[in-house]
Amino acid sequence: MARLKKRYWFSFIFMLIISLLGLFGWHYWLSFKQKNQLTLDWHGFNISLDGLSFDTFTVSQQSQLSLTAKNLHVSWSNLSAENVDIYWQPVNAKVENISDHGVDGEADHLDRSEFDTSSFSSMLYWLPKAIHIHSLRFYQNKVPLFDIKLDMNKQPQAIQLELSTNTQYAAKLSTVLQFNEADSRIEIQHGMLTTSLAQFGIQNGDLSLPFKGSITQKQLTLTNLNDASFSLKKANVSEDFIINDLRGNIRFQVQSLLPFQLNQTSATGQLTISEFNGLYKNSEIKSATGNIYLSVNNNNFTLSTSDLHIQEINLGIGFEKVNVAGAYSSTLTAPTRGIITWKKLQARLFSGQLFVDKGKLNLTRLPQQINVRLKQIQLKDVLAKYPVEGLAGNGAIDGILPITLSEVKNNNELSYKLVIKNGQLVSTNQGELQFENSALKDYVKNNPNMKILTDILKNFHYTKLSSKVDYANDIAKLGLTIQGNNLDVQNGKAVNLNITLEENIAKLMTSLLLSDQISEPIRKRIEARLKKNHDK
Repeated sequence: MARLKKRYWFSFIFMLIISLLGLFGWHYWLSFKQKNQLTLDWHGFNISLDGLSFDTFTVSQQSQLSLTAKNLHVSWSNLSAENVDIYWQPVNAKVENISDHGVDGEADHLDRSEFDTSSFSSMLYWLPKAIHIHSLRFYQNKVPLFDIKLDMNKQPQAIQLELSTNTQYAAKLSTVLQFNEADSRIEIQHGMLTTSLAQFGIQNGDLSLPFKGSITQKQLTLTNLNDASFSLKKANVSEDFIINDLRGNIRFQVQSLLPFQLNQTSATGQLTISEFNGLYKNSEIKSATGNIYLSVNNNNFTLSTSDLHIQEINLGIGFEKVNVAGAYSSTLTAPTRGIITWKKLQARLFSGQLFVDKGKLNLTRLPQQINVRLKQIQLKDVLAKYPVEGLAGNGAIDGILPITLSEVKNNNELSYKLVIKNGQLVSTNQGELQFENSALKDYVKNNPNMKILTDILKNFHYTKLSSKVDYANDIAKLGLTIQGNNLDVQNGKAVNLNITLEENIAKLMTSLLLSDQISEPIRKRIEARLKKNHDK
């Protein structure tokens, strides 16, 4: 009997140690549970040499947090689960319902509690060596936010973490969380986010984002390791805005207080565009390149560029070699009510130049005026783009167009309108006009007194051409004054011609677009809008 007892003496001591550790662990868990006001529930419990198994296991904290795991298996070295569902109700939503019961102070304290990095070391100690969750789903106010697969491996004072999505929005994130005990800081090392973007109207999109960072008790910091690359083949950003091609690189740095609040975040970023083509309403943007900088400081943000180049913007009239240097500043709470400033805004137009005087627009203090200047606009190019039967000419024109920008509210939707009043165009040198067609000949037959005018216009040499320009509600009005002569008529007698022209610019741009080699999406947009207006 004594020999039998000696045989099991070691096993008895081992079981005693396990029991004591279990009691210690259970006591620790009870104190932790009471401190954090947790409740537990489980079904289908099973214990074996391999560990503990549960069909379902639920942990909840009052009505704010609930975690339910299915097919959960726990051992000293591993934790795995088929599904883990986390339901979270923000404290603010809870406060709205129970503030009359006098718990606002407590809820506010919970919502503003700091992230305790020192607990990371304790958590790391008790974690199993490996964790695998096939489907981790997070819900806020019962609304699903994401569904991911989680794999975690414990290393000395660190966690190697891999996350990947279980949805058609394919994304993968991997990183190492290293605990720096001396500084009570969690280092985010070797971070990499890769994704194939396939949501929000995006087709064939890819993003590769290497990053690093740190988490302290009060602050989160993230920054890129190398330039992050991205590409989009097509993206329907909105009904008006479509991206056809977009490629480039990203640099960024983000700092935020913990717990996270958008109005206490600072960030800087640089978007380097190597290729961009797109559509905005009825205009086509071709071959844009350059750098765009983003700065966020608490509730304020600024987008700026010093060298944005666009090969062409086609509105029916082509603005080529567009160069922009400027900025847009606003707040995150009212992003469309900001201030536009620019140092350079210019483009080639009809073999001449268009540029805007240096200035700014405050979108909260409209109406405001900007001056658009024209230089060396070639008349022959204007007539080639906007042909009139039998009309030809040449010469160069300068001008200034004072444009007033105002806001318009229609069915609670804010839009903007342009008005030009007393714009001026004037020729910079002498030029020629030739005008003769069948309609003009028929007109002369019925009005013999106009024959001398038609004869003059067959080869009219002007010494000065000027025009007053007004524009409002899509209608442009030009009051032309032309001085010159025809050497073959009345011995070259000087003639002053006064001509008034009126044109619906919206319809003109539409007709020019339809007559040009435009992209098929714009053609479909225009045809759909014309059909809609016709059916009204």
